[in-house]
Amino acid sequence: MGTPQDETQSNELNEQNLTEETTSQIEDVADMEDVADFGDDEATSVEEELQEDKDFTGFGKQELLAEIKKIVNSSDVVKAEKISKKIKEAFDPIVKEEEAAAKAEYLEANGNTDGFEYHNADIKSFNDAFYAIKNARRQHFEQMQKLREDNLKKKRAIINQVKELIESTDDKGVMSKVKDLQKDWKATGAVPQQYADEIYKTYGALLDRFYDQMSIEFELKELDRQHNLKAKKALIERAEKLLEVENISEAVVLLNNLHEEFRSIGPVPKDDRDSIWNAFKEISDKIYEKKRQYAEEFKQVLDQNMKLKQALCLKVEPFSTFDTDRIKEWNEETKSLLAVQKEWEAIGPVPREVASGINKQFWANFKQFFANKNKFFEVLEAQRAENLEKKKVLVAKAEELKESSDWNATADALIALQKEWKSIGPVPEKFRDSVYAEFKAACDAFFERKRNKRNEENKEYAENLNKKEEIILELNKLTEDKTKFDQTLLDEKTEAFFAIGFVPRKEKDAIVDKFVAAVEAFVATAEELDEKDKLQALAGIFNKIPSGGRKFRNQEQNIRNKIKTHEDDIALWQNNLAFFANSKTADKLLSEYNEKIEASKAELKKLKDQLRVIQSIED
Repeated sequence: MGTPQDETQSNELNEQNLTEETTSQIEDVADMEDVADFGDDEATSVEEELQEDKDFTGFGKQELLAEIKKIVNSSDVVKAEKISKKIKEAFDPIVKEEEAAAKAEYLEANGNTDGFEYHNADIKSFNDAFYAIKNARRQHFEQMQKLREDNLKKKRAIINQVKELIESTDDKGVMSKVKDLQKDWKATGAVPQQYADEIYKTYGALLDRFYDQMSIEFELKELDRQHNLKAKKALIERAEKLLEVENISEAVVLLNNLHEEFRSIGPVPKDDRDSIWNAFKEISDKIYEKKRQYAEEFKQVLDQNMKLKQALCLKVEPFSTFDTDRIKEWNEETKSLLAVQKEWEAIGPVPREVASGINKQFWANFKQFFANKNKFFEVLEAQRAENLEKKKVLVAKAEELKESSDWNATADALIALQKEWKSIGPVPEKFRDSVYAEFKAACDAFFERKRNKRNEENKEYAENLNKKEEIILELNKLTEDKTKFDQTLLDEKTEAFFAIGFVPRKEKDAIVDKFVAAVEAFVATAEELDEKDKLQALAGIFNKIPSGGRKFRNQEQNIRNKIKTHEDDIALWQNNLAFFANSKTADKLLSEYNEKIEASKAELKKLKDQLRVIQSIED
């Protein structure tokens, strides 16, 4: 049986003698920089090994947000912060792309980027998580630093007490005191790394010296080792339960914590040393094997994601050369491209070695599309600015015309301006309503004045119509009463009728016709007038009527027909007179025919007089 010193040294070497594979698995997930600063006992409390190596460049925004939220409450704040930085490196470019797309849409909708602000709940959620991790790491290090400095003071005090006990081994109960000090030592956490090696070696050396001096209490030491054996067996049982944990990453983290506890427990009986460690290592190896299998399956997922994203890279290529002069087609193509982007974001990560190339290929075409779209809208904006200046000129012209009283000419001019306005094309969105409102207000002002003027005229015209109706009623009354014809009275009525002024346009011809009918009826009742005198009386009326001559001469053809009939009859009768010369009754026939001829000539003269009266009417 070896000495206590030999056994202690041997136990330390044995417990640190992990297999190369297990040691590598633990070191792969350790943050070595922070281990150097804060001690070996904290170095192995890390997230599972694949997490550190994960490449987030192919992840979508929602995936990255989910990844960072998963590690917000991680117990390993050091590892969490390093991983959060990698996630942020992948997250920021996506946010910039979204902001650029939103800005392009804003430019399209508003005509410029004035007042553009980009807010997104996902960005806020991401930043909250990122800075929560960052603050947790800072607070953790501050707390750990203070705690380790306190632990250093406590452990130095324990070392001093052990030194005192070594010099007083004859005191009764000294072994119990050492056991208490050992408990205090185990209960005291890690110390600053720069002091760890020295203080552990000093403490171990003092305990070896103590146990060398206390060989008489060796059996008590064996009991302590039995207690340690029991504690390590309990750890093994806890490790076995980790095989049932579905989340392999979580299981690896918990296993690393168990390794920390295993190392902190003191030595076990020599005969059990190898078996207890092998049992613990065997379970650890099974968990790491599950992790390796998970990694292989995850690689298959990455390969499948790679194929899907390669297909989307080909799908997005045509967008980079898209070109059109229609806003609607740009908008439709934008919707299609954003739909492809959603497909891309939904796929998930790809193998690290191809992630950069695939991302570059996809986003290069994506950016090129929006660059082309921006150029299109820049040209469009310039055209709209030019259109704005043209429409401002029309506004100025409308302003100049709105107070004009040249109603018809101005109305035609404003209508022409309105047609020209429609032909110009769109203006910048923010000026569209205002410039149109100015133009419309100027046009409306004139047409409102014109409507008011027309309403006043219509009222006056209605009054004029009533006045003319009264004159017609007066003429009709004269006709009904068979009043003796009075040319002077008729002239007065005619002068009064035509002096009244305009009537509503739709009543203009009807009221004149009605007046003419009343005059003709009045003249027709004048028995003292022959047809020529009646026509002469009517001639004065028709001379005052626009185009009255044409209306009056509607009777001309009838008179001409009568004249021709009389002329034909006279010619016939005169020709027949030659046949009556040898007739016994010639004198009587000649007399009858001569009477007819004379009567017809008299009527012919009247008709020609009437015709001359009609022809005297001006057109």
